[in-house]
Amino acid sequence: MIPHDPGAFTQGLEIRCGYLWESTGIYGQSTFRKTDMETGEVLDMLRLPDTVFAEGFTFLDDSTVCLLTWKEHSAFLLNPWTMEIREEFYLNTEGWGICCTGEFLVQSDGTSILRFRDTGDFSVRDSISVTLNGNPQFFLNELEYLNGQILANQWRTSRILFINQENGHVERFINLSSVVPQSVGVLNGIAAGEDETLYCTGKYWPITLILGNL
Repeated sequence: MIPHDPGAFTQGLEIRCGYLWESTGIYGQSTFRKTDMETGEVLDMLRLPDTVFAEGFTFLDDSTVCLLTWKEHSAFLLNPWTMEIREEFYLNTEGWGICCTGEFLVQSDGTSILRFRDTGDFSVRDSISVTLNGNPQFFLNELEYLNGQILANQWRTSRILFINQENGHVERFINLSSVVPQSVGVLNGIAAGEDETLYCTGKYWPITLILGNL
């Protein structure tokens, strides 16, 4: 386990360049953070405009982050090292979670639909409906990409779905209800390390869990 800021309303989590990066939400409190992977200490932070509710994010490359907003239908491109906003651009949906496959950005909006966006102009190139045993899966939230699969934490549950990126079928899921800290917010945040170890945290959690290779 890694200590985690219990005041953080976590939206996104990712590992990059030896650090654990995190976005947090709430109007007037939204941030993007660089944290120490061993101690959980916040090493640097960007406070986002009070008018936006930050959501998930992903790295386009080592020096560019794409961070979503919730109801503002916009996203930011950030420099994670200088903690500066480079650009703001329009999206035609709410923003919940996002990950990068290398070829596309995959974005969730709280529905059962995942949109595949161009990494250059962010236009929608394709979409899939996520289903489990034929049933649409709603509240797809924070996303991570691992070994050709899209991982999604499903808001209001303690589940992480493993989604086939070609057809949207949930090939399996894990339920973390037995390890979720008591009396805290929901699971929100999935990060994969280079060794494919999964790290998970949640809203107002005091810890980040290290789950191992699942």
